[in-house]
Amino acid sequence: MTATTTSLRTVLRVDAVACAAFGVAMTAGAPLADRFLGLGTAWAVPLGVYLLGCAAALVLIAGYPNLVRGQVAAIAVNNAVAAVALAALPFTGLVDFTAAGYVLMLASAVLVAGFAAIEAAGARALA
Repeated sequence: MTATTTSLRTVLRVDAVACAAFGVAMTAGAPLADRFLGLGTAWAVPLGVYLLGCAAALVLIAGYPNLVRGQVAAIAVNNAVAAVALAALPFTGLVDFTAAGYVLMLASAVLVAGFAAIEAAGARALA
């Protein structure tokens, strides 16, 4: 295993942990997400379920004996789209975010964009 592959696996696993943590927080803590973020349960629960699915996929892909370039590239694209959605949602008027909700969505967009960039670079480095 190369250093690039090892590093990419680590990034994928960290991404999975972040997705799982946020997914559990959104599903189990949906009433709190509504109260503190303005993100109603109708948004928080589906977002949480999506994130838990992403976490599962990331763990599976990171655990394959050989990382597959197309799968890692698909993760990078998914994260890029998610980053744009997270950055745009607060400004659509679809959700009545609190100030904390705006901050969390925009900070999440930056974090997810960072994962997208690192994973895209990792996908390019795979043979």
